[in-house]
Amino acid sequence: MAPRAPRSVVSVAPGVVFVEGPVSNWVVLAEEDGVALIDAGYPADTDLVLDSVLLAGHDLEDLRRVYVTHGHVDHVGGLPGILARFPHVEVLAHADEVANVRGPARQQVTPAEIGGRLASVRVARWLGRAVASQALTSVAVPTARAFTARDFDGRAMSPLPAPGHTSGSTAYLLPAADAIVTGDAVVTHHDTQPASWAPRPRMITSFFTADQEAALASARVLPYPEIVLPGHGPAVHRVGREWVPIGQ
Repeated sequence: MAPRAPRSVVSVAPGVVFVEGPVSNWVVLAEEDGVALIDAGYPADTDLVLDSVLLAGHDLEDLRRVYVTHGHVDHVGGLPGILARFPHVEVLAHADEVANVRGPARQQVTPAEIGGRLASVRVARWLGRAVASQALTSVAVPTARAFTARDFDGRAMSPLPAPGHTSGSTAYLLPAADAIVTGDAVVTHHDTQPASWAPRPRMITSFFTADQEAALASARVLPYPEIVLPGHGPAVHRVGREWVPIGQ
C-alpha cells in the first residue's frame, strides 16, 4: 500500500498553510500566541496533520488549539491522536456542534445509508479511501468546548455560522488573508463528484448533509473573498470571473 500523503500543501498567505489531505482538508494558522489548526482530518491523518505543522515552519510544542468546522469523522478524526501527544491543546467548536465533535455518536451519514449508493463507481472509490483512512473508527473528543466571542479577541479570524451540513457547521473568515475556510458548508470538489468538474465553490454531494435546504441558505449568504479554503477539493482563488486552483 502506498504511504499516505497530502494531495497538495500550499501557503496561501503569510501564516496560512492549506493542506489538501488524502481525502479531506485542514489549515495550519500562525496565531499571536502559537499555532492553530482548523480541522484535523481522519484518524489515519494524525501524523500527516502534525507533519504539516512542521512543514509550515512551526514547532509542535507551539500548537495551542484546533478550531473545528464540523464534527464529521473526516474533520475531527485526527484529534484523539493529537491530544494523546499534546493534551494541552484546546478544541473549539460552535455550541450547536460540540455534541458532534465530542462524539462518538454524531450527525453523519451511516454505512447503511451509503450502501444503496455503491452502484456508483465514484461513491465506491470514495468509500474505499474513507475506510482506508479509518472512517469506521469510533472517535471521541470529550474535551471539546463551545467557543465564545472572547476566544477570538485579538485574533485575525472570525467564525461564521453555516448550519445545514450539520447543526453547528461553521466557516472561519481570515480577513488579512482575504480568505474563508468553509469546511463542508462549501467545497470545491469531492471524490463522489465527476472528475471532469472544474474546482470552484459548490455544494458537497447532498447525502452527506443533514439539512440540504438550510445548507443552501447558508451557502448563499457566506462571504466569498478572493480565496476559498474548502473541506474537500483544492484551494481556489479568483482570476477575473473564474476560480482557479492555487498553485496551478
